[in-house]
Amino acid sequence: MSNIQKTLISELYKLADAYEVCGIVDQSGCVYPLGADTKVLSTIFELVSRPAVYAAAKTLDYECIEPNVQNHYPDFTLHKGVDAKGKIAIDVKTTYRMHDEDKFNYTLGGYTSFIRPGNEKKNIVFPFDHYAEHWVIGFVYNRIAEKKAQAEHKFSIDQLKDIPLPFGNVEFFVQEKWRISSDRAGSGNTTNIGSINGTIEDFRAGKGLFGSEDEFLAYWRAYGRTKADRSEFSNIGEFRRLK
Repeated sequence: MSNIQKTLISELYKLADAYEVCGIVDQSGCVYPLGADTKVLSTIFELVSRPAVYAAAKTLDYECIEPNVQNHYPDFTLHKGVDAKGKIAIDVKTTYRMHDEDKFNYTLGGYTSFIRPGNEKKNIVFPFDHYAEHWVIGFVYNRIAEKKAQAEHKFSIDQLKDIPLPFGNVEFFVQEKWRISSDRAGSGNTTNIGSINGTIEDFRAGKGLFGSEDEFLAYWRAYGRTKADRSEFSNIGEFRRLK
């Protein structure tokens, strides 16, 4: 286990109590409970993970910065100088399942932007070749019926224990992106890399399909944008036979 992986896992475990976020509070002390909206919950888990990422950066003697514009990769960049290479990219992903042993998956970012030659600066905080490592902090939670979670619309601070959560059994992993990638595009017709479809232990073990990060990059740099563009290969087996 690498130092960055070990340190992030240690810091994330320290924040275990924070995973029971129950609402958003205003300055008058009113608490508005969370619904089951997946985009809202993804933002919540990204915010909760921030202290762990900054603490890990400090322990490892890195500076940590976040994008100053929306829709730029990664969520966090660890660096030892803005002009220096050897940066570490950390992206936070969140999804849900219905039961503890259910399989789940993520999308892992676009395959037609910064990983391709000529696009090294597209939608990324620093040029792609500045990054030496690409890590994913993945959260998964059990979804609880929204009707139960939203029994009331507003609570006071002293009612925190009464606020029902829209999720339960939060688990996480920290793994290199290439180790959890599948050979299929994710999210319908968009040009996103799909992850494996697995259990939390599959993600923790990095049971992806690629033998190395170099193979992962070569595959996704050549992967066709549409089904019609994939006449030469559409999966890792066909890609390896071509090579």
